[in-house]
Amino acid sequence: MYLERSETARWRSGLARSRLYVQPDRGFTRELVQRAQSAGYQALVVTVDAPVSGLRNREQRAGFTLPPGIEAINLRGMRPSPQQTGEAGSGVLLGGPLLAAAPTWNDIEWVRSLTSLPVLLKGIMTMEDAKRAMDANIGGIVVSNHGGRTLDAQPSTIGVLPDIADAVGGRVPVLLDSGIRRGSDVFKALALGATAVLVGRPYVYGLAAAGAVGVSHVIHILRAELELTMALTGCRTLGDISPALIQR
Repeated sequence: MYLERSETARWRSGLARSRLYVQPDRGFTRELVQRAQSAGYQALVVTVDAPVSGLRNREQRAGFTLPPGIEAINLRGMRPSPQQTGEAGSGVLLGGPLLAAAPTWNDIEWVRSLTSLPVLLKGIMTMEDAKRAMDANIGGIVVSNHGGRTLDAQPSTIGVLPDIADAVGGRVPVLLDSGIRRGSDVFKALALGATAVLVGRPYVYGLAAAGAVGVSHVIHILRAELELTMALTGCRTLGDISPALIQR
């Protein structure tokens, strides 16, 4: 979806965030930032730890490929044009241009200089990076291992969340994704320091099964499970959820 088309749908509530991958062409990255701000987004979310795709063996075994005509439309016009660099496991990325294009802390500082929007970093998985993000005046953190689809041996997000939340100390929002499947998972994340959670695959499952109605039903299930968990742990409000309710 074009960045600008997202505005025509208009978000009814919540904070609209635009995902950003820092591109090798800084001029093109600047253009993406400006387009997002003009389209009315209220924050940028920069993915910082995935300059390349992981080895997605399941997709390979299933023979999954995108059908003709599917393209990264928001990158249209970028030079060189985005394309698959080689077969997984071929080693063509070692020392190549994609790894060289991985965002650095200097790049993050540069992105912040382009916009007045808050900049959140997605892919923070260590306390040290969380502290450095605070030093860089970042507007928020997304604790994410990308659902295990990028590096399958990464720690779980729920496992690293408490240390990261402690490092942030409530100064900015700490969001969490990867592994949220039940409303009880939402409860656990909030108890261990998350400000909110992000949900991916459950929405896709609902969409595949029943379209928009399926997505709505997934949201209903997650909310009902969260409310049930809160009731059974004596929590009247989200503010009552605390680490004391989690046995680690």
